[in-house]
Amino acid sequence: MMNLYTAIGTYKLNTRRLPTVVCGNREYGMDAHELLLWTSLSFRILTYQELRAEFYERERELHILGELDFDHYLNRLIMRRLVAVGKDCTGVDALYDLLGHLHVQSIPDNAFIKAITFCKLVLFRKIPFHKAASIFRSVSLEPMEECILSLVKTQTLSTAELILCTENGISKLKDNDALMEALYADEETDCNTIISECRVSETRFSVLSAIANLYLKQRITFQIV
Repeated sequence: MMNLYTAIGTYKLNTRRLPTVVCGNREYGMDAHELLLWTSLSFRILTYQELRAEFYERERELHILGELDFDHYLNRLIMRRLVAVGKDCTGVDALYDLLGHLHVQSIPDNAFIKAITFCKLVLFRKIPFHKAASIFRSVSLEPMEECILSLVKTQTLSTAELILCTENGISKLKDNDALMEALYADEETDCNTIISECRVSETRFSVLSAIANLYLKQRITFQIV
């Protein structure tokens, strides 16, 4: 059995400058060990063994050794729905179990913020110009990745919905009404039936690969609704 894990939500500092994660329109505070584990999974998909090894390595590096073990923090974040887990016998099925029900949210590409950050790195952090520029170099996208970004540009869609859209040749949705008409015209169809149907779709391979790549390239985040 393979277990895969990833982070849900987006990191932010609250009004008191404390680290929080925004997930499902709620803000969650975390202690140091929970934050260490969550950030280890942010924009990454790891197995149990990989995550456990990284957690203890970073715990030693940061000198924040705790009394509780790794599984305590992991299970707590899973219960709070800040970490997702997917389990199955094969890698692709475990990946679908992990991502199928999660909603994909695009990360805005804000050129102004990038420019300000670039200036800070060069002027105040004294990072060489070429090295600072390399940080903001755009990563090229595959056609399927471009298609996924186009679909989630105006609204948040689940991975299962994205698989079904791709299977039906839908590359753009104007609004939520267009989504309902395209995928939920049948009264018997709901989110759960789409998740079940797409588990065996041949299209899932290419869509799952594209979504995982976009996540690793930090172009999307995962959310729950």
